[in-house]
Amino acid sequence: MRAAVLERYGAPLRIEDRPDPVARTGEVLVKVRASGICRSDLRVIDGAFPDIELPRVLGHEIAGFADGIGEVLVYGSWGCGTCSWCLRDEESLCPNASEPGWTRDGGHAEYVVVPSTRFLVPLRGLDPVRAAPLADAGLSAYRAVRRGIPWLVEPSTAVVIGAGALGQFAVQYLKMLTGATVVVIDPSPVRRRRALELGADQATALPRIASGERRETAQAVFDFWGSDQTLRLGLGLVRRAGVLVQVGADGGTSEPDPSHVEPPHARSGGRVYFGMGLVPREVSLTTSVWGSYRDLRRVLELAQSGLLKWDVEAVPLAGANEAMARLRRGQVRGRLVLTP
Repeated sequence: MRAAVLERYGAPLRIEDRPDPVARTGEVLVKVRASGICRSDLRVIDGAFPDIELPRVLGHEIAGFADGIGEVLVYGSWGCGTCSWCLRDEESLCPNASEPGWTRDGGHAEYVVVPSTRFLVPLRGLDPVRAAPLADAGLSAYRAVRRGIPWLVEPSTAVVIGAGALGQFAVQYLKMLTGATVVVIDPSPVRRRRALELGADQATALPRIASGERRETAQAVFDFWGSDQTLRLGLGLVRRAGVLVQVGADGGTSEPDPSHVEPPHARSGGRVYFGMGLVPREVSLTTSVWGSYRDLRRVLELAQSGLLKWDVEAVPLAGANEAMARLRRGQVRGRLVLTP
């Protein structure tokens, strides 16, 4: 089979021929129809997760064909099935989970081996090339919004930082599931326009909050970048007793702006990330990762019903490196997917 393989950190993916994988007892061989490219792929390539064993086939947004089932979406957190998290339908929190493109070879290839049929969701007529981004972009945004709903009691405001694929899904979920005013922040005029088309009430460029300034705009802030700048921005926008949900994994930390620290709490040397007086009073800071199998089924239901809109551009597997470069340059409106 052909596969896009990361052989060493910082290097381009190598498009190479490999033997077709063989499914063992209980496993399923999925013929990949499409595999979405995510910003976390770039983070892996850049060496942000050095524990990943190389060489590795990347790709965790996978749609394909499985014998006996048909066209499927692959749920990407392969939990052990026996721990307390898995038994509560929270496979993405399973400490023993394996994940395609991370701990096991993923979908940027012609075939991928999935540990069990329980990680496959039938597409029921949905085009697999369009469906692939639902496995992460659609799912992760849904989980984040679902977790933020308790803070969005009307009248309320939700801020979405980053209007890429995940942010675009988040705008739609917020308008479907809450009565909140949705404000999108993104530097790209193209993505801002798309956010407005998808239902955002306002869209603005990435603002700089001056030292000493707090805007306390939102009951809930969803950060789909997760950089130092955006996390600091989020802390400057979230109201007291609100919630800041970090979804993007851009390596940021929530070091507060010194001017936002409430007296008498002065910062000492070093970086302080959380503490009484260092963030808005009674604000909740949380991360949101992946989503449950049940969440994914709900996302698919919304997609199959026609209630969701998302942009997909198919790229041949041989063009994986150029696709990665386009994503790095920000030249993507929605989601790029590799098609073997």
